[in-house]
This record gives sequence, C-alpha cells and structure tokens, in this order.
Amino acid sequence: MKTQKNIILDSINYLKNFVPTHKEFNTYKHIGRAVSNPLNVSYISQGKINGIKENTGVTIGNIPTKEQRLKYFTQTSINKLLKKLFVINTTEESKKLETISQEVDDFLKSSLDYEFKIFNDIPSFYAKEKENYNGSCMAGKNKLCFGIYDKINQSKKVKVKMAAFVSGDEILARALIWSETTKVDKICENSGDILETITNKKYYLDRIYINNKLQNVCFSEMQYKLFKAVRQAYKIEALPCYNKSHIESYILNKYQHTNTEKFKFLCDRATPPFIVSLDFDEVMNLNAWPYLDTFRYLDDNGYLSHDESDASIIFDQTDGDYTEAGKCCDNCGAHIDRDDEIWSELDEETLCSDCAIYIDERGEYCNESNAVYNDYSGSYHYCHDLDR
Repeated sequence: MKTQKNIILDSINYLKNFVPTHKEFNTYKHIGRAVSNPLNVSYISQGKINGIKENTGVTIGNIPTKEQRLKYFTQTSINKLLKKLFVINTTEESKKLETISQEVDDFLKSSLDYEFKIFNDIPSFYAKEKENYNGSCMAGKNKLCFGIYDKINQSKKVKVKMAAFVSGDEILARALIWSETTKVDKICENSGDILETITNKKYYLDRIYINNKLQNVCFSEMQYKLFKAVRQAYKIEALPCYNKSHIESYILNKYQHTNTEKFKFLCDRATPPFIVSLDFDEVMNLNAWPYLDTFRYLDDNGYLSHDESDASIIFDQTDGDYTEAGKCCDNCGAHIDRDDEIWSELDEETLCSDCAIYIDERGEYCNESNAVYNDYSGSYHYCHDLDR
C-alpha cells in the first residue's frame, strides 16, 4: 500500500508527463501532508534548508521531524503548490492540473486521522476558532460574546460542552452537547424514609458544523460519525439531535440495500427534552451574547429553551446583541415592542398604545372597544361597569 506521502509525490511526478515544470521545481523538498492542517500539504525550499543550517545550525535531514515540519515548513493547498511547481501554457494542461489537484485533495479528505475530544471551556473554544471555516457565524468571535455558557455551566442541572473531531490544529466537526441531571428520591410508603436517590440524565446534541473543506466530500458522514461518537462516549441509548433528519437520511441512503432494522437510528427527536433555568437579570447584565441555534428563547422567568411562545428575548444576532421578542396586540394584531406592551387586567389582553384606554376610576387599562367616553367628565368608563 502506498503511504500518504508517496501518493502526493506520485501524483506530482505523474503530472510531469503532461505539464512542463517550473525552473524551481527541484528546489521544493519534503512535500507531504501538513502536520497542523492535514487537509493541506507542506514543503520547504532548498534555499530555506541551507539558510536554517547556516544561521541556526539545525540540519533538516532526509526525514524531517514533526517539530521541524511545524516550525520551518510552508503550509498550503495542493492546488496552490501545483501552480508553483508547474507552468501552464494550454487549456488542456490547466484541466490536467486541476484534475490531479482534485484527486489529491479528495485523498487528503478521505484519509484523515482525527481524535474525538470534549472541550469544557466553550468561550475559549469559540474565540480560538478561525472565522468562516465551517459555516458557523460565531467562530472566532470575541470571548465576551460567550459568557452565557459560563452562566449555564454554573446552573444546578444543565451543563454544556463542545464535542469535536480534531486533526492536528484543525477542527473537522463540532457540536454543543447539552446535558441535564435530575435526582429523584424513592420514598418508602410505610416509613416515609428515602430508600435511594435515582440520578437521571438527559442529553441533546446541538447543530453539527463541518469544516468547509469536507462539505462536498463527507458532510453527512461526518455528522453521523460525530453523533455516533457522542452516543458512545456518554453511553446514550437515544440521543436527540438538531441534525436528526440529515443523519437519518445518510443512514437510509447508505444501507438502503440491506436490512435497515439492524442499523436502527437511535435519535427520537430533533428538539431538546429539557430547558435551562437561569437568572434573567444575570444573563441580561452580560456584556454581549452569542447567536444560539436551539436554546435561543429566554423568558422573563429566566427559562432558556427552543420554544418561542413565552420568549421575551431571542438570541439570534451575530454582533453580540439580541432581539426583544415583543408580542402582537390582541385587538388589532400589530407587533408591539416589549417595552411598549400594555397588559389589560380587565380584559386579560396584551394591547398596543392605540388600542388601550386608561380608565381613571379603575386605575387600569381596557380594550378600546370596551371603553365608553363621558362627554361631561372627559374621561372613560369601563363598559361592563355601566351594565351593573
């Protein structure tokens, strides 16, 4: 079997049969897979090897060490390297180079070695990410944007971590894994004593983001593999997952000609089976907030969930801000900003300023349709008071 390094070099040598080489072709040494980003290749020039030897006394031998490749080598894409090595004169030569480039690129993607890791420090993880590498709008944002995750991890029941596939310094796939721990006491019916305390755990795997370089090669496969790795790591029988439909489709397509029962998809829902209890004021006193895929709705009681029905705050902005949910007027249907809502205790309705009439004798608001104007006093009465 060819080694990864030989496949890259063999492809370059094969291309020499069709495309003329650059005059500096032979000065590119030790071409191989990059250490820090295995989706790229790396190399070092003969001139740089000589300079390192002369200035530092370090010798780059026939088999450079991992440390040398990290410190001295130039990292780039296979396409950019081929364009340095070869001189394109015709359309056919360009097509041939692009074909070889794609083949090597596909090989690098399909033969990745990576580790499954769990990260506890969510703010640091996001802040250290490169921007725009996986479709996530929050990658590489200021650490201050992610303080809400620290608040969540300080809560009694719910914790959140980051699950990821890592290769070198490159994040190939990642998703937030949420967990809720509850304890239930089993009580003796006769004595009322606690017989035992049972600990229950629920999990939710949030949206899975895949490195852009893998999008067209193994996107769904990587989603499924991360889902599977999380299930195995936490020993979860059924794991709710944001990407339930994507993963389910991948399994059905992959095993469509076999008995799919034995590949039972253990994901019972796409939404989380719990909510997060926070202190509303503490959350709103943070300096900034992240865009949240699932747990984005915060109500006045501090409950963070995927349900928008009672939300007063929505974490759907990417600039560190948030959206005030507001409501619609129960009378005219117009949208009302949260600060402008008027609650009518008399009619049990949320009203806008145009539809709410203040009843002086009651000290309360009512729906305009239930207000009767008194020409003599210049004030309003509540219509149901007049019926008495």
